Amino acid sequence: MSGAQAAVLIAFGVLAALAVGSFTCVVIDRMPLALAEPNEFGDLYDTRPWREVVGGQSRCSSCGAPIRAVDKIPVVSWFLLRGRCSGCEERIPGFHPFVELAVPVVAVLVAWGTGWDWRLLPALWLVPVAVAISVIDMRTFIVPTRIVWPAFAVSIALSVVAALVAHEPNWLLNGLVGLAVLAGPLFVIWFVMPSGMGFGDVRLTVLLGWTVGFVIGAERLSGTVLVTVLTLTIAAVVGLVFGVLVLGVRGRHARVPFGPALAAAALIVIALAEPIRSAFDL
Repeated sequence: MSGAQAAVLIAFGVLAALAVGSFTCVVIDRMPLALAEPNEFGDLYDTRPWREVVGGQSRCSSCGAPIRAVDKIPVVSWFLLRGRCSGCEERIPGFHPFVELAVPVVAVLVAWGTGWDWRLLPALWLVPVAVAISVIDMRTFIVPTRIVWPAFAVSIALSVVAALVAHEPNWLLNGLVGLAVLAGPLFVIWFVMPSGMGFGDVRLTVLLGWTVGFVIGAERLSGTVLVTVLTLTIAAVVGLVFGVLVLGVRGRHARVPFGPALAAAALIVIALAEPIRSAFDL
């Protein structure tokens, strides 16, 4: 591949990632549904079906005015509009430019860590999914089942395709090991102390564990176990730091979601895949 071709490919990839980041904002905006009163699980939010999330024209959630095409340019439009609707001037949540930038940046880091390998397919798929779930969890304290299970099904499909094309069926076994090692301990914690952890976090670890195990899985299953345990350890550290910050800002009675820490840990481990393989001789 020539330098010019590589530049075109990179430019196309960045533009595509920015577009995916913009759609991720749509999911974050539309998926949560505020409830008039807490449901049986104590949640203040439910989720809308996908047909309502992806259907219809984008409109301001305050005045209902259609959002013009010129106001949909990722990152740029938010700053040009100074973070407000062009019609009613209601504030547009600040997560929009953050998400629109985070998706392509994290995607580049993940691609760098994974390398040009068929395992990059489920790794890249995880990026917008993890970002969407993390932001929704921080805003509403729910991990949407309507995102987790469809995303897991797509990840399985991409993984099977990758394993078949690369003639590496052991990658699938690594995915199963990663799923069991990451989701197993959290399921036990939830089962013993259901008030201390939402089951949404357990569901999330099914997706994360599968992806981490599949992408970084070693020839020896013990290596896959080690990488997955490392993911859980990083999640605990990130969750502790994040929790201290949240409690410092919102007070000691504030709720602290664990989903963002789990997602961040999985993406960190995938982004550092090559150094991790080298450090542990995987």
